[in-house]
Amino acid sequence: MIATVTLNPALDVILEVNNLKLDQYNKVHNAQVTSGGKGINVSKAVRGCGRETIALGFLGGGRGRIIEEELRGLGITTNFWHIEEKTRSNTIIWDKKTGQHTLLSEVGPQVTEYDLEMFHSIFYRVMSQSSIVTLSGSLPRGTPVDIYANLIDIAKERGVKTILNASGEPFIKGLEGKPFLAKPDIRKSNKVFGIVIDSEKNAINAAKEVVRRGAEIAIVSLELQKDIIATQNELWFAETTYGKIVNLIGAGDALIAGFAVALAEEDKSFREIIEFSMACALASALREEVEFNSRKEVEKCLKCVNVKKI
Repeated sequence: MIATVTLNPALDVILEVNNLKLDQYNKVHNAQVTSGGKGINVSKAVRGCGRETIALGFLGGGRGRIIEEELRGLGITTNFWHIEEKTRSNTIIWDKKTGQHTLLSEVGPQVTEYDLEMFHSIFYRVMSQSSIVTLSGSLPRGTPVDIYANLIDIAKERGVKTILNASGEPFIKGLEGKPFLAKPDIRKSNKVFGIVIDSEKNAINAAKEVVRRGAEIAIVSLELQKDIIATQNELWFAETTYGKIVNLIGAGDALIAGFAVALAEEDKSFREIIEFSMACALASALREEVEFNSRKEVEKCLKCVNVKKI
């Protein structure tokens, strides 16, 4: 089973407008409310590919109940620890004319030492049923910044492959746990360890640095449809060639899901794992609605993926 950890999930409110104007009246043409948070998005994409997945993390209040009910309705097993404070919400303004997304994100709830102890207990038990675990996203208040490294240690003791996808100090500290795969989240800043991701050369240098700091495999995104993948001994370049991208919300999480699914199937070469993960991201990005791809959609997108060793 593929487990996902989302310590700071959100209820996402997605508002679609045409040509957003600041400090003026804007008409919302469509609104969607859905469960969010990077790990939750991974679970939804994994389930869309037909694999079993279990979602872990913290939930609280009415928003937390809505998220859990939605996930269970999608056939996703859940084992969240419920906290006193309510789960945060995100408001995403999607300008259909420009393709831009503006994110208004709440800080998130406070968790206690007891909450952390209970989550660790759940995590330890679930690892005995899992082959892969993804650790994604920001941390709620009260969470130690090195929690991802600690969870990676626990998972590795149980023989579980770990995938880290975060930003800032949680990502840097997480690398100390030596995850199997690490992908920095560069949505807030296009820098990784001070390296500006504005060229293939810099993306390669950043990926090499992620590996040097402990990851077996690093993925660094370059532009919208390109990624650099590094290991100790190899460098790969991957891109999707489909012209028009519709929706980037969750596409990076779908890439992580695709990697986890392909890795879990144990019958694919490294090149095929990269191809499947890129196709999973593309299938997500081609959807108008913020929903996740089916296996059939992913396989159709494989023909639009180019992967080469560099």
